[in-house]
Amino acid sequence: MYHLRFASRLIPLIALLLTPQAVAQEVFRNPAMEPNDEFQKALLRGRDLAVHGKFDEALVELTKAAKLKENCIECYQMLGQVNLQAGKFRDAATAYQEAIRLKPSNEAELHNALGVVFFLQGEKDLYESAIVEFRQAIEMSDGRVVKAYYNMGHALVKAGRNAEASAVFKTYLEKVPNATEATEVRALIKDPSKAGEPFAPVFNVKSTDGKPLALESLKGKVVLLDFWASWCGPCRDDMPEIRNIWKKYGGDQFALIGINLDRSERDFKSYVKDEKITWPQYFDGHVWDNKVSRLYGVNAIPHSVLIDQKGVIREIGLRGEQLSNAIGELLKK
Repeated sequence: MYHLRFASRLIPLIALLLTPQAVAQEVFRNPAMEPNDEFQKALLRGRDLAVHGKFDEALVELTKAAKLKENCIECYQMLGQVNLQAGKFRDAATAYQEAIRLKPSNEAELHNALGVVFFLQGEKDLYESAIVEFRQAIEMSDGRVVKAYYNMGHALVKAGRNAEASAVFKTYLEKVPNATEATEVRALIKDPSKAGEPFAPVFNVKSTDGKPLALESLKGKVVLLDFWASWCGPCRDDMPEIRNIWKKYGGDQFALIGINLDRSERDFKSYVKDEKITWPQYFDGHVWDNKVSRLYGVNAIPHSVLIDQKGVIREIGLRGEQLSNAIGELLKK
């Protein structure tokens, strides 16, 4: 499944199936395949251009490939995906519809993708079209395209069909009880009007002292996630203020969790000891592939994520006095 990275979650659903890279891997998984004719050359060029974010050029090559080979399912799937990533939703819809017409083996997944395209256009009539596509994906796959339930729930909310949306969200949680979106979905079941709020992705890990760190268990508290590393100069400069925040607010209503991006456990532990860091820390020995940082789309540190008592992200990237004041305001509520 493809999801928009967390940092760009302006719309809460987007659950597509394949990135251009993944589509390309499917199309070209046979290493013996050589670009020995114009069709293959155009398809390969389109794939490579899409991988490098050159969407307009990729679309030219993929369109050429589709003209060179009649009923090219791969061409239309990739055209759908690339048009979507380029924000050309109507063209994406046309391409996915053409792929579906050819009855591919992944037809149910393409109905889900087409539903997403309809949803993203933000038009009332198209929300109904999106619902039809998501339902088709569910029925054709016998419920195996699970993300279609989540997507359909959001489309039903937009269409003003809140009772149906709650029922669909419940089904999604039954099928994926530990989904990243679990907190969000539970809130939407109770109050569908919250659709669109940026709920924090849930995680369940262990701190460096072996205790559980589960975001769900902290509901009702203000939570600060502080992403840092001992090798990061600005993180070191910022640490005294983080310590002050812990000293000022630490208690029953506030939780602070450090997400460390050191590769060396020895360096991490040495810094924690020297700086007398007492709040919980998560360390897994990865830098940008850290389990929690990957979930939150973090690609620069220091970085903060401030989460309110309901599990909704209220501030991202605040530091120093601004961060401290924002925590204080949330605690007043």
